[in-house]
Amino acid sequence: MPKFDVYEMAGHLMKCPDTFLAIDVSSVANMNQAIALICDAYRMVSNDFLKSTFNLPAQDHLADITENHWKSMLISCWLLRYKDFVGYPEIAPKLIDFWFKELRVASDYVKAEKWINDEERAEEMIRLALKSFELLPYNENLEEAVDRLSAVSSSGRQEVLKQTNDALERMMEIKRKMAEKKAREAANPYGRE
Repeated sequence: MPKFDVYEMAGHLMKCPDTFLAIDVSSVANMNQAIALICDAYRMVSNDFLKSTFNLPAQDHLADITENHWKSMLISCWLLRYKDFVGYPEIAPKLIDFWFKELRVASDYVKAEKWINDEERAEEMIRLALKSFELLPYNENLEEAVDRLSAVSSSGRQEVLKQTNDALERMMEIKRKMAEKKAREAANPYGRE
């Protein structure tokens, strides 16, 4: 039974070869290389190297993916070469959600290179993958896994910052209105009782 040790997996992820980042997806030919890596990841996970059908979005949807999202997916293909994922076919049907939902959102906040250069971002990608695959990290229960993912989540952090900024803007607006009211009252001596 695989143990999915997050820190061991982070060590693996941070050794991602440069070739996974070197693919320039701006041309169709290179996009086909990226798709080939994704298909290889399906094959490795499912342990079916003759597999020829894959659960991928239509070509026109693939063209809409940002370069950063593509690079994030390619880095995740390296993650899927981790020993506990290879030959684990139960996760193959869940790859599409991981790549095209979870990583799409995360790649809006994380530059692809950070997945392999920053330990916390590496942990985030691993925890996103495990969440998508409905797997728990080694020695963690569901509550601990959810708590730890929320602690390292870039999109979660951005949401907290947005809420903080919104609250700050509301506070500033209230202060501005109070100052305007005070100025009006000071200017109009007849309005006071």
